[in-house]
Amino acid sequence: ESSNNNTFKQKRMRQPRSTLLRIISCQKRHRALHTLTSLSPISSLTEHRTRCKVFSIHHNDQTTRTFARSSATTEETPEDKARTFILSLGHEPRIAQGVVDALSKSGMSGGMLLSTVRTMAGRLEVGEDAGLDALIASVEQELARTDGKAKVTMWCVPPGAWRSEEYSDDSNGTSREDMMKAAFRVEGFEGMSLTDVAKFGDGEGASTLAEYIECACSGIMACSTCHVVLDGDWADKVGEPIEAEQDMIDLAYQPELSSRLGCQIVLSPELDGMVVKIPRGANNLMDHIPFDG
Repeated sequence: ESSNNNTFKQKRMRQPRSTLLRIISCQKRHRALHTLTSLSPISSLTEHRTRCKVFSIHHNDQTTRTFARSSATTEETPEDKARTFILSLGHEPRIAQGVVDALSKSGMSGGMLLSTVRTMAGRLEVGEDAGLDALIASVEQELARTDGKAKVTMWCVPPGAWRSEEYSDDSNGTSREDMMKAAFRVEGFEGMSLTDVAKFGDGEGASTLAEYIECACSGIMACSTCHVVLDGDWADKVGEPIEAEQDMIDLAYQPELSSRLGCQIVLSPELDGMVVKIPRGANNLMDHIPFDG
C-alpha cells in the first residue's frame, strides 16, 4: 500500500496544496459564480451596443464626429428576452431557440414564457436549478440526434465489484472477468459529459448511473461527488486533469492514479467502450463550505 501511495504522489509531479488551500480555491469558484450570476444577464453597455447604430458625419471627406443613436424601431419581445437570458447562461443560439420552441409547443407565449424560463433557472448563485437544465439537456440531445452525432457506449462498474488500491490485498476481491460481468451499459451522445449522462441521459443505464454519482456543484469543479476511476488505458485516452480538477480529486473519496471527475470527462467516438469504475463512497465538500448571506 505504501508503494502505491508513493507512486501516486510521484505521478502528479507537482507540489500538492494543503487541504485548506484547496477548500479556499473551492470557495473562490463559488464566489465567482455568485458574482457572475448576480449580474444582469446582459450588461447595459453590451445591450446598448447591440441595439444601437453608429453613424459617422463627414465634412470635407474628413470624419468629424462619431456618435450612437438608439434604434427606436427595434423592440424585444418576451420570446427574444427569453432567448437572450438563455444565451447569457453560456448556451448556443440554437439551444436558446430550442427551449423557446419547446415551451411554445406546450402552449406558452409572451410574458408567461419568459417568466417560466427565469423561474426554471432557479437560484444560479448556489447552483439550484428548477428544471431549466433538464429542458436544455433534452433540447441538446434532440439536436444531437438530428445532427447525427455518434452515440458513445461505456461500461460502468458498480462499487464492490472492483478492487481499489486500498482493498488490493483483499482476498475477497473480484477478478476482472467478474468485474466486467457486474458492469452495466450506459449510452450518451458525443459532447456530453459523464455527469450529463447521469443527470439527463436516456435509458436504464443512465438511470442506474444517476443512483451512484451526483454533481453537487453543478459542474464547476468545486466538489468531488462525481469522482470516478478510469480502468486500464482509458485514463491516457481521456487525458490528464487540469490543476483545478486535480485539487478536487485530491479531496475525493480514496483517489487513485486514474481518478477523474465525471463532469470533466466529455464523450467522444474515441472513448467508445470506455470502462468507468464507481468508488465505494463520496466526499461532499459542499456540506462544509460556508456561503456568504
